[in-house]
Amino acid sequence: MADHTRRFTRHHGFLTLWALFFLASVSLLLSVVGVGLAARRETTNQLVRDYQQSTQKIVHQTRQLVKKGATPRRHQPTKADSPQRLLE
Repeated sequence: MADHTRRFTRHHGFLTLWALFFLASVSLLLSVVGVGLAARRETTNQLVRDYQQSTQKIVHQTRQLVKKGATPRRHQPTKADSPQRLLE
């Protein structure tokens, strides 16, 4: 039995050099993927925050405009834009 245990640990053991290299590669790959996903999540959160701030600013400005009672100015046609002028 001593002859068989030596053979299994030397050639067919789990912790051979190629297995350690494979595990290190997989670990590095998973780390890179994890960091990439975290960066993507942070970028998305930043975009959402910027969008919410922009929309809040627009809503605030709209409320201020309504409080002042200001109405949006309409375009006043000039004589050059009159229907008769366009027909000529």
